[in-house]
Amino acid sequence: MTTLERSSPGVERSLDEAVMIFDLPAILADLKGEITWRTGRRNAVTLLKQPGLRLVLVALKAGAEVASHETDTPVILQGIEGRVAVRMDRDEHVLTAGHVLTMRSGATHAVRAESEAAFLLTLASEASHPAETPA
Repeated sequence: MTTLERSSPGVERSLDEAVMIFDLPAILADLKGEITWRTGRRNAVTLLKQPGLRLVLVALKAGAEVASHETDTPVILQGIEGRVAVRMDRDEHVLTAGHVLTMRSGATHAVRAESEAAFLLTLASEASHPAETPA
């Protein structure tokens, strides 16, 4: 079993253990302490990468956006803190702490932080997602 309590940029760690536990508040605090956060609009860390499954913690500054894109896999967003607006066609859904939003494969969407926010992104895929790229 692996327990991840801190985000450690540049440090190799396993992303695929049989059992993994994540201390999200501690990891999020570390993300917000990194240079990428201080100089950019968002930061993210991949917590889990297994065949067909990825788990990513994403932090966004107020007003930060993930541009419109189409999913190639089912996606789950779970609000951790703050408010995130998810635009899908003409609809907008607001995600706050404790709320979960699901999308089918092929859904076109964009994400905008209405306040400083964080969410867990679960992808039924091994491919990168635009939210993982610093901006």
